[in-house]
Amino acid sequence: MHPSVTFLNFDNTYTWQRNLLRFPHEWIDMYDIEGTNLYCDDHAMQEIEKRLARRHTRGMTLIGSGNYHYVSYVLLKQFHEPFTLVLFDHHTDMNEQTLFPLLSCGSWVSYAQKHVPTLKHVVIIGSATSYVSSHVTTFPKNDVTYAPMTIVRAIPTKHVYISIDKDVLRPQDAQTNWDQGTMSLQMLLIYIDYLFRYKHVLGVDVCGEDRTFCVKNEQANEAIIRACFKHMPISSAS
Repeated sequence: MHPSVTFLNFDNTYTWQRNLLRFPHEWIDMYDIEGTNLYCDDHAMQEIEKRLARRHTRGMTLIGSGNYHYVSYVLLKQFHEPFTLVLFDHHTDMNEQTLFPLLSCGSWVSYAQKHVPTLKHVVIIGSATSYVSSHVTTFPKNDVTYAPMTIVRAIPTKHVYISIDKDVLRPQDAQTNWDQGTMSLQMLLIYIDYLFRYKHVLGVDVCGEDRTFCVKNEQANEAIIRACFKHMPISSAS
């Protein structure tokens, strides 16, 4: 991972989070692509992949609203090493789109399991429900905080990819356009720290923006970025 941020501008939420632009970054406009909100059609997917291919570095990716979380699937496709997806999300995003088999923000994880051969396991933390599968380990939200090493031990591979939807967080720490979980931002940062210490992190993405609550979300985003950057060889901008 390179210590930089790629902002994907689907919904203009990051134009209201100017403090984040102090970090080394790239800005990729996506707002003009049709067929991207909640669901992604084939034409939109091709255009998103084409624009992502122009990136100069591969660091953290900030996606925008959770409506575009399916972009994580595109990011997962670039890795050739066997890896585990570590997903912090109030939803499992493993719905099966049978009637209309389009990639969506609610189905992208199951889609990735079918189409990304190097994705060997999925660990979901903070979801409202459990998902039972030999290739999925779920740590649903409850009254007990999971020990960080419990999470680490559930990961069978050396390499991991971290995807964070801020709807996993309690409303005091972030506000999204989806129903939210109960995890504190401080606990999320601890989990991130352990993952970087004990695993090889291939990449990180973050979504869960809402323009109505930009200040709160900007603070959470900055804390997450700094938690990741402190483990990288080059320090972030001050």
